[in-house]
Amino acid sequence: MPLIAANGDLTVRTMRDDDADYGLIVRWRGRPHVHEWWDPDDPAPDLDTVRDHYGPRARGEDPTTACVIELDRAPIGYLQFYRWSSWPDEALTLQVGGDDDTFGIDLFIGEPDLVGRGVGTRVVSLICEHLEREHGASAVALTTETTNARAQRAYEKAGFEKVRRVLDTDTRDGERVWCWLMVRRSIPA
Repeated sequence: MPLIAANGDLTVRTMRDDDADYGLIVRWRGRPHVHEWWDPDDPAPDLDTVRDHYGPRARGEDPTTACVIELDRAPIGYLQFYRWSSWPDEALTLQVGGDDDTFGIDLFIGEPDLVGRGVGTRVVSLICEHLEREHGASAVALTTETTNARAQRAYEKAGFEKVRRVLDTDTRDGERVWCWLMVRRSIPA
């Protein structure tokens, strides 16, 4: 399993194309603190659904790179990253702007006892530094629901700034949700 980035006890590795890693996603996506923010209109996915959705990412057949977050070598969450230019329709809808080196990330901490303990901020900082150093990221842009104050604080601590409110493609109760477009710009070396 290729290592993407590491800092002390925290690592981000690529997701394996196997039922052990897919099973982690099934378990985490079913947890209330994850389901509340990650596709809340959909039922928590089963193993076949996860295998179908995440398999191409795990095998490198999709422009999104799927990763597992580990703390002290134990899996604790999921992270994905991508170039926004690979998803032009979504980037246009969300008014991301940027260049071919603008990346997006999405993540969740799946283990409830680790939520609110600074792990998310550490992960975001770690992956942004990796994207800047290894992939030449000029910026990392993401959206988070306007009501998700915990995520906003984590992103702000990792160097993100709120740019503007956007109507996201994600839905809650069948309606598209208002989100903050948040951006971390790379500092030229």
